Amino acid sequence: MEETQELLKSIGFSGDESQVYLSLLNKRVRETIDAVLTGSGLPQDRAEEAIGSLVDKGMVSVSRNELVVIPPRVSLAMILEEERRKKEAHLGNVEQTVGEIRSRLEPIYWEKTAGIRSGELMDPLSDLKEMELQTAKVIENAKETITIFAETFGWYPRVRQALYGALERGVNAKVLMMAPDEDSAKILKDLKTLGIEVRLAPSEWYPIRGTLRDNAELVFLIWVTKKDEPKPVHYFPHYTSNSGLIRIFSDAFKQRWQESKPL
Repeated sequence: MEETQELLKSIGFSGDESQVYLSLLNKRVRETIDAVLTGSGLPQDRAEEAIGSLVDKGMVSVSRNELVVIPPRVSLAMILEEERRKKEAHLGNVEQTVGEIRSRLEPIYWEKTAGIRSGELMDPLSDLKEMELQTAKVIENAKETITIFAETFGWYPRVRQALYGALERGVNAKVLMMAPDEDSAKILKDLKTLGIEVRLAPSEWYPIRGTLRDNAELVFLIWVTKKDEPKPVHYFPHYTSNSGLIRIFSDAFKQRWQESKPL
């Protein structure tokens, strides 16, 4: 069984685990814990640790003070599935890290190679919290108009004070929402109370959210999907004062507004 023991080690089993497992498998498949401890050929503490690990891995189970070997096709399939989940989780972490690195390096690259400063197009924001802070600043700068395209508008409480201040200054505000739920229904009611015009956008998914003020500053978020996955899984928040990008967002908002349902 030496070759089998080496194969078990190659997929993450320790020498003690593979020794105890193969010993149990070759004897009776079912054995008392005391018999396994004394017959493993290992010090008791190492044998106990190996048994506990085999139970955690799903290779054996405990029944009435006996160890029972799980059918290998079942236990090994579980190990394979667990390894697959780990690799997917690792890949997701790598993708997130790569995205952050890219957002830092791309502006440097284009500035050095083409003389284009990122601020002339758009500046990446690190996360949703920074996006909310930047959105509040943009709303505070508003003089005439504010247009907000949201989904459930769950971040409304973080910008409410800035939005209320803009309304006090006579700024006209419009909010376009997509999928109101019980919580956002309360937000809708509050927005209407403040005198903000609110509409419900068509239900189909739209991969951009944002806040635009005076056609001069825009904080926006782009949703993207993985290959062959229709549901968006990644978002990239940005700030821009670029007139071209602002025009694109403004035109998209106007079209969705015309297609929306007034409340």
